[in-house]
Amino acid sequence: MKARTAEIPTAHETTGRSGLALCSALVLAFTTLTLPAAEPVPDPKELPRIPATEPADALKTFKVKPGFHLELTASEPLVTDPISLSFDADGRLYVVEMRGYSERRDDSMGQIRLLEDTNFDGRMDKSTVFASGLNWPTAVFCYDGGVFVGVTPDLWYMKDTNGDGVADLKKIVYTGFGTDRERLNVQAMFNSFRWGLDNRIHGATASNGGTVRAPSDKGSKPVPVRGRDFSFDPRTMEFRAEDSTAQHGMSFDDWGRKFVSSNSSHLQAIMYDSAYAGRNPHYTMPSPRINAAADGAAAEVYRISPDEPWRIVRTRWRVTGAVRGAVEGGGRVSGYFTAATGVTIYRGNAYGDDFLGNAFIGDAGSNLLHRKRIDYEGVVPVGRRPADEEKVEFVASTDNWFRPVQFANAPDGCLYIADMYRETIEHPWSIPESIKQHLDLNAGNDRGRIWRIVPDNFEQPKAPKLKNASTQKLVATLAHPNGWHRDTAARLLFERQDKSAVKPLEKLANKSQSAVGRQHALYALAGLEALTPSILNSALSDANAHVRRHALKLLERFADSPAASAWKKAVSLASDPDAAVRQQLAFTLGAAETPGKSAALARVALRDGRDKWIQAAIMSSIGDDAGQLFVTLANDKQTAASDAGQTFLTQLTETIGRRNRAAELQTVADFATSAKDRALGLRTLRSLNDGLKRSRVSLAKAGLLERLQPVFTEAAESLTASGTSSAVRLAAISVLGIPESGRSDALLAQILHRASAAESETIAALTAIAGHDNAAAWSKIAEALPSYSAKLQAEAIKVMLARSRGTLAFAKALEGGLVRPSSLTAGQVQALRKHRVKEVREIAVKTLGAPPSANRQAVVDSFLPAMRLKGNAANGRALYQQLCVSCHKLGSEGHPLGPDLVTMKSMGREKIMVNILDPNREVAPQYFSYSIDTKDGENQTGLIAGEDEQNVTLKAAFGATTAVSRADIASMKSTGMSLMPEGLETGMDHQKMADLIEFIVTAEQ
Repeated sequence: MKARTAEIPTAHETTGRSGLALCSALVLAFTTLTLPAAEPVPDPKELPRIPATEPADALKTFKVKPGFHLELTASEPLVTDPISLSFDADGRLYVVEMRGYSERRDDSMGQIRLLEDTNFDGRMDKSTVFASGLNWPTAVFCYDGGVFVGVTPDLWYMKDTNGDGVADLKKIVYTGFGTDRERLNVQAMFNSFRWGLDNRIHGATASNGGTVRAPSDKGSKPVPVRGRDFSFDPRTMEFRAEDSTAQHGMSFDDWGRKFVSSNSSHLQAIMYDSAYAGRNPHYTMPSPRINAAADGAAAEVYRISPDEPWRIVRTRWRVTGAVRGAVEGGGRVSGYFTAATGVTIYRGNAYGDDFLGNAFIGDAGSNLLHRKRIDYEGVVPVGRRPADEEKVEFVASTDNWFRPVQFANAPDGCLYIADMYRETIEHPWSIPESIKQHLDLNAGNDRGRIWRIVPDNFEQPKAPKLKNASTQKLVATLAHPNGWHRDTAARLLFERQDKSAVKPLEKLANKSQSAVGRQHALYALAGLEALTPSILNSALSDANAHVRRHALKLLERFADSPAASAWKKAVSLASDPDAAVRQQLAFTLGAAETPGKSAALARVALRDGRDKWIQAAIMSSIGDDAGQLFVTLANDKQTAASDAGQTFLTQLTETIGRRNRAAELQTVADFATSAKDRALGLRTLRSLNDGLKRSRVSLAKAGLLERLQPVFTEAAESLTASGTSSAVRLAAISVLGIPESGRSDALLAQILHRASAAESETIAALTAIAGHDNAAAWSKIAEALPSYSAKLQAEAIKVMLARSRGTLAFAKALEGGLVRPSSLTAGQVQALRKHRVKEVREIAVKTLGAPPSANRQAVVDSFLPAMRLKGNAANGRALYQQLCVSCHKLGSEGHPLGPDLVTMKSMGREKIMVNILDPNREVAPQYFSYSIDTKDGENQTGLIAGEDEQNVTLKAAFGATTAVSRADIASMKSTGMSLMPEGLETGMDHQKMADLIEFIVTAEQ
């Protein structure tokens, strides 16, 4: 559960924010126009309280999609502050009541409520407090007659053993959630417990993270879940980290595909299981979590409720600089996702096929429920508004108290809404104290509603009553058209472990008319340890692609039987017409050394080698087939001729270098020498060397240097020959960056200093000459700095600061006036001031002076007159291209390290100016830059773009990403600052500032 948030008082007191707030102002710095000595005092007349709407009148406040209506399932006093729902096998509803939100955690007001609809008419009529005295509970899930309950830092199991509806068995099964934070964030606690096809309970960790262990097992190894979700086997209690985490909300579709949400990034998808991420230690997988919304993360929403008066006052104060905090919407405080929560994929049978698989997301701050249809482009999901909901929401209310925070697919086929029903739903850290005095943040902790969305002419079905159903009935229920029934039957079969279910399950897997039923049967058999390769062999020929995909996934359980007929069948699916099946095959083939594996991977690569996600699946699985795969792809004209195909080949080549297998190395060396496409031949040589370097092996040590001398000669000659193509020149430059090339730096230095050199060649030369790591090379780069564009200068600085010798050369260039201090990011400035080389530190102090953040307010004050000038957008565009394009995107121009221009312009002129001048006043910790020192002396700095067991990936200006193997990391630490450089005002007068802001405010997408 979460709300729209804003100001954050300290670096450790972070909340999940809106995309405009989280990404505000040039790499997410939270600033204000002034730092007043005291907050202003509001006029009480401007802060009227908003009255609640009584349950009997609440339906009048809603506007619902035609063909549907809302029904009140429960309200106060039967339920209060509901934020999570879980139906048991007989349709009873367990509800998490977070009554202590948002400042009363220590009062232990949270409860688990048991609601019952005794006549199953759709309205709860019996309420029992199942468990009380909980500190901010956030999640609940039914299992084995009891419930798992999330209460940070603990995960509890509670059960009523005497039938009175009250838990008398209570035990902590895991602890450690949220231990990564000095101060617990109420909006970032673990949540959304869901049953997975794999017979495990899955949960969303959110940004509080933690290191989780089982308190009953002192010898168990703690599992870190920072930045990752989790799952556990409820029978064995085996716990593991999963995928990538977002904030509040997580859901699976009928086919096991996972979706998550965050405050402003309302619809995200997980592209692959985390188990595949670390299989190939020589390859870094892309981050599995992507934005799946076609209209962007912080998409437009269409609320019908009025903006809260206190929010209007706060926004005005922020605009004028009277208080801290992000200005939302440039004065409009709503109209886009800022409090997205509870993403849920509809899996019921009451709405019809047009709604099956749709995503429903609440915006608790805007009092609405948003819907998206999900289509697939290859293996990538894309969520779009339905045509008849382009400018209207599926459900919206005029009542500011309506707070939809979670949803549940229900036994009756409808979607249920957990309506926390609060007057104010906002992080308390973000509300000025003088305003807070006129509010009651507890208003509503004695209220709450649960709604269900019902289609017109809906007929109430019978109660499910699955708790005591026969095993035969449970097996049959796996083919039920309602996903809740299927999941519940699957869970009960797993709980019972009744082997009499095996034969009926085998029949269901082979003969059911329901594809989801056949899929569930396979996993039920797996849960009973009764799945066999022969059953999977049949499933691999299933008419439904999803069933084939899951059969492949389950086949990994039989990796120790690679000769089984099912594996032979699996290999043939390299030609499957469905891209998701081919992707899964690529992943699955990494589990076993089955005959035909190499040829199958090659067939998939030839067809899909230009698809990023299928490439990743192949790379995770290549194992000992890397050399053969390289030969196959290198000899394929279509692959070798495409940019994506060549990129894939170079990734594969680097992996071969890191593996350091003699036969594979020789294969690549032969190709580099004889390839008809000379640019590709040269690129593969460079990639091979890069891979060997990662394994601390030289070309000479690998026995390749003599064989490759003709290639080095060719590379040098191509740079002086007329008519050499740009592609060959770039590849030749990169090859001459290999120190063992034996070439002087002269050719590369000429490119560095030649004004007519293409920007791409200059960047390539920078990287190449830096690889030689000698004083002369660094001196040549330093000398060229004054003549470079902002992009080239940023690239050169990054290259220089990655090495100690280069850093010293840069420091001297800074001292000599060859580069402006404003060209440095805040993290780079800090790194120079704290560098381990004394001479660098001394020069930094001399040239950069005291930390500029101490004087930033004076700079802000000095530029206030710019707010009164009329700006010229055309001139401002030139400044934007010079100063900002490296980290900010507008249409097809720029790089999205920070917010795009359309997002920024909604912040208001004053706020934009302050963010430009003082970007490090406050920074959310998830946007701190990190500095990594490697064991071979390199340094890398950037935002963390992704991490897994094997690698950490950093993202920097101009879209550059760098993956660093954890095995190569000597130290890794947060700089405590953003990447946004301080001192951008150097050389900028008031008119230029006005021009820049005018461009940002008036620019169109």
